Amino acid sequence: MHKLRRGVAFYVETVLLLLFLLLSLTVLVRMLGTARQLSREARQLSCAVRIAQDAAEQLAASDSREDFAALLGARQAEDGTLIQIYDAQGAPAGGAPVSHEMRAANGAQAPDGAQAPDGAPAEDGARASGAAQAAYSLLCRVEETPHGTGILLTAHFTVCNEDNILYELDTQKYLRG
Repeated sequence: MHKLRRGVAFYVETVLLLLFLLLSLTVLVRMLGTARQLSREARQLSCAVRIAQDAAEQLAASDSREDFAALLGARQAEDGTLIQIYDAQGAPAGGAPVSHEMRAANGAQAPDGAQAPDGAPAEDGARASGAAQAAYSLLCRVEETPHGTGILLTAHFTVCNEDNILYELDTQKYLRG
């Protein structure tokens, strides 16, 4: 009987240790998954901030709205919004379409049809392949306001990925007339 109690105690202790080990592993896996997600979000935010800051510096270096669009290398939508596409490393990728939801979130009017980089209507296959290549979209609304003897340029930059707005930045520049 004494040996039976020792055997049962051993099995109970083993089961409790296994349960503790499984619980510990579950907690560690969840922590590592959360850390990976936070790392990815931080990397995306850092890249989005860098893209917006680069665009703001290009606005500061420009002499006009047209000069800014040329420096940025962006295409202009029908409503005047400047659009530039960037890859996952933050380098300009050019030409991929921006989702209508992201344009609407930036206050831009959605066009009747999405266009390819050459201005031709994009087909669904081209739209899907272009969106897969684009990691970030920079949307820029520039407003010109006569102010004194010059013009005040007010720019609103929105950096987004396919799902979310990652970063927004507002800046102004005064151009002497």
